[in-house]
Amino acid sequence: MIEWTTTYIASQILVIIVYVCLCTTYFLKDRKKILILNLFAHIIQAISFLLLGGMTGVAMNGVYVARDILFITEKNKDTKAVTKKDIIILVCFILLIIIFTLFTYDGLLSLLSVIATIISTFAIWQKNTKLYKVLGIPTSIAWLGYHISLNSVFAITLEGVLLISTIIGYILEVLKNKKNK
Repeated sequence: MIEWTTTYIASQILVIIVYVCLCTTYFLKDRKKILILNLFAHIIQAISFLLLGGMTGVAMNGVYVARDILFITEKNKDTKAVTKKDIIILVCFILLIIIFTLFTYDGLLSLLSVIATIISTFAIWQKNTKLYKVLGIPTSIAWLGYHISLNSVFAITLEGVLLISTIIGYILEVLKNKKNK
């Protein structure tokens, strides 16, 4: 049974803000706008996880915040080509995820946030908004499992909405590409 304490209610209010931002990213075409909105959402989500006691989720959102800041400020971000520097950055983030996981591991279900973070980091790293949208589907499924493990009612509900938004955003991208060909 969920106890509706002030802390729990505050976490759920923050969750609503997070998911409004995240759902919006799947309808944007500009990578920089996606990253800025993600940055804001990930800061708020880290606070929400902290209130819920989900320390692996806090750590993974710490990775997200660092990742988003780096990708927002990187030079040559408009190019679609993957460079050696890009590969090094991806490897560094994967290592950071592993290190944070070692310190915050809280059972098998906490690994769902790790899986989501790895997939999401690859999705935003590779610079293709279409692939970002399709990889949002397994990312959302993994986060859904993590939210279930934390009994975060609003996060479970809104992650379901995000999953649907992600699928719709991807379908719209595919239809737009077919129309343009």
